[in-house]
Amino acid sequence: MALRIGQVLRGGKGKYELLEQLKGSTVFKARVVSSLSIQAEWTVVKSAITKDEIFTLKREYRNYQNPEIASCPHIRTLYDVVRQNEAQEGPIYLVFEWMDHDLRSTPANVFRSDQRLPRVMSKAALSALTVFKMLNAVHTDISINNIFVSNIDSPSPIAKLGDLGNLISEGSTQRVQSLPCRAPEVWRGLGCQHCSDVWSLGVTLAHRLSPQTIFGARDKIIKGFTQAWCIAKIIRLLGPVGQPVDSEAYREEFELAEQLAVMENPHDGTELIRIGTLREELQRLSDPPVSPQLLDFIEFLLVIDPSKRPTASEALQHPYLQPFL
Repeated sequence: MALRIGQVLRGGKGKYELLEQLKGSTVFKARVVSSLSIQAEWTVVKSAITKDEIFTLKREYRNYQNPEIASCPHIRTLYDVVRQNEAQEGPIYLVFEWMDHDLRSTPANVFRSDQRLPRVMSKAALSALTVFKMLNAVHTDISINNIFVSNIDSPSPIAKLGDLGNLISEGSTQRVQSLPCRAPEVWRGLGCQHCSDVWSLGVTLAHRLSPQTIFGARDKIIKGFTQAWCIAKIIRLLGPVGQPVDSEAYREEFELAEQLAVMENPHDGTELIRIGTLREELQRLSDPPVSPQLLDFIEFLLVIDPSKRPTASEALQHPYLQPFL
């Protein structure tokens, strides 16, 4: 059943009036009409329409049944569940803690100019990832869309990780993660690991610092071959990514990516992929520039070899975060 503005939903802990569409017809800002246990004024109500959305919503609900996730202060809180009737097994709507913004809606120059925000969001995301590692789980979808921030104009901004519908067991050999944030080992077919989420966080930081996404296929100027272009971008930004395992399809993709990384544009003789190293790209940003300490931290997260990439716990000990912790 599609939601509409003005509709009042009754959950197990309160009633919620839908005020504003946030994402199509499935995510709404809502006012807490009445509740004995929820003290907040606002919430976010998430629903699902398609079969895939319903499956993901139910998995997100199941993930929040884990007490380590439900109680983590760095993960957006699930307040309530709305069901059509008491006999219904799964939820029809989920009611979450309200956060003011996601990182996507935070302008790049604001993110660069406020030294607290990159530290706050990094600490929150890494702290959440330490919980997932303990559970042998991976988020698989760390990006600017699901790290949320509040009170960014106050002395103490808050950041939390959300959208746990794609949280799965570590080691899945599926090619999960969005294309721009996909880790080298996932591209290679080695599976999504804890360190793959750490990679995605590094990409997310780089993407929020820049007004344009640096990784991924946004700048693709050829028809098709999107995956190969994304791999080639990693090669240009950070170096060789190794070879794929046990897949002829992946092998052809990687061979093309290696060619794209060095290929010239036949029209003007310039490089087909016009991008330097990641440090060079981030150092080009100005007004304000990216701090050297933050550049070092991002490079610390974006190590090609997953066995040498830091865990979330190790990343929390990086000098960049120490003045803040």
